[in-house]
Amino acid sequence: TLAPTMGNLCACPPNAKPERKETTLKYYAGMTCGGCSSAITRIAKSIEGVRDIQCDVAKKEVVVVGTMDEKTVTEKFTKWGEKSSKEVKLLESL
Repeated sequence: TLAPTMGNLCACPPNAKPERKETTLKYYAGMTCGGCSSAITRIAKSIEGVRDIQCDVAKKEVVVVGTMDEKTVTEKFTKWGEKSSKEVKLLESL
């Protein structure tokens, strides 16, 4: 049997989104110059939940840290890659 409930004991507002855990996403991005790095940085900073973004043009790596949605970041980076003829792929999600 189930224990009787004592009403809504949660202090969250009725339509509150659950808190997301902070994650680190590491991407391969075919960046070739500072312009590529600036574009990726600008895109990442426009995404809700991004706390930090690091681009390494020499390694062609991008690291994004925050509570952002992985799918959203991947979609936006992929769209940039398609428009700029650069390969983009998610390497790690930690």
